[in-house]
Amino acid sequence: MIPLLFRMKVEQSEKRPIRLFLPLFLIWLVFIPLVIGASPLILLAALVMRRKWRARLVLSIYPILFSSLWALSGLTVQVEKDDKTISIVLI
Repeated sequence: MIPLLFRMKVEQSEKRPIRLFLPLFLIWLVFIPLVIGASPLILLAALVMRRKWRARLVLSIYPILFSSLWALSGLTVQVEKDDKTISIVLI
């Protein structure tokens, strides 16, 4: 499943932590129609590249893109330096 929520937390010693929540599903509502709209251009590029044996590469753009997005779900990154900690979670 694609990540639907971006959560970031910045902690500093002696300060109140900063939390940021971003609903990614709103971004997907804009991104998916753009991808669907670009489909004819991808097919046209594949037809042009047909003679050069690069059509497979052009046609594999969508599967690679979507498999990469699906793999991001559950990603957790935590960076610590001295008195600061930054946590990023994709849910």
